[in-house]
Amino acid sequence: MSLKTLVIGATGRTGGELVKLLVKSGESIRAASRNPSAAASKFPSGVEIVKFDYELPETFAPAVSGVDRIFLTVRPGDNHSDEFAIPLIDEAKKAGVAHVVALTAMGVELDDNFMLRVLEKYIEASGISYTHLRPNWFMQNFDSGPMYDGIRASGALYLPAADAKISFIDVRDIAAAAFAVLGDKRHLNKAYTLTGGEALSYFQVAGKLSAASGRKISYVPIEEEAARAGLAKASVPAALIDRWTDFYRKVRLGLCSPVTGDLPLILGRPPILFDRYAADYANSWK
Repeated sequence: MSLKTLVIGATGRTGGELVKLLVKSGESIRAASRNPSAAASKFPSGVEIVKFDYELPETFAPAVSGVDRIFLTVRPGDNHSDEFAIPLIDEAKKAGVAHVVALTAMGVELDDNFMLRVLEKYIEASGISYTHLRPNWFMQNFDSGPMYDGIRASGALYLPAADAKISFIDVRDIAAAAFAVLGDKRHLNKAYTLTGGEALSYFQVAGKLSAASGRKISYVPIEEEAARAGLAKASVPAALIDRWTDFYRKVRLGLCSPVTGDLPLILGRPPILFDRYAADYANSWK
């Protein structure tokens, strides 16, 4: 009898890729969605869809009932996501969930007060077996979201990153790692920092996107205050501006440039390189 996996964030980039892998392997899947009827068209038949919303705690117990494993993601861009996710862990423990794979972020272990590390520690103390996956910045942020919008609007990336480098990772690799650790007891109660196989500056990223798409895409380094002013003009909440600013301070310090061996250790192969990502998604920038 196959184990049932609850995928939180099943309609997101990483969760969606994980669902594909679970379907292909014949696993029993429960996909969580705030709008199950709208999500139904995104999944093949046989995938159970359950209503789940971090702002509706009454959806937690039905979502975890009868589940063996959980792939856990938190609300993106939320500075208090731990407060919403911790009650879910309580419900998971009551329901007898055996394993939680938590998607957090590279470097969270350096700050015990950071929300994602607070969540990790709560899971560790819960008695539920865990695996923490701590990825670096997603490659797919260039084909969706604010950076993609900037490329579409102006053909340029305006960021306060100077010439610092980031070891970007493809979400397909993150999903593959999640799939691997869900089915292998050797990864229980461990934490992995997931990166791509190379560290790139935004100058290099812009060059690779240009080469793949045939469209000139530029990177323009800007000062931190100019970046903050632009976000404020776009009505981005102050708390998110502070979080984003802190992230790029870490980037400029080189804290996002290390390349780890954790992904090859889990998958037995090297990470997807940026050139392949850019080729696969080239139509996004054309």
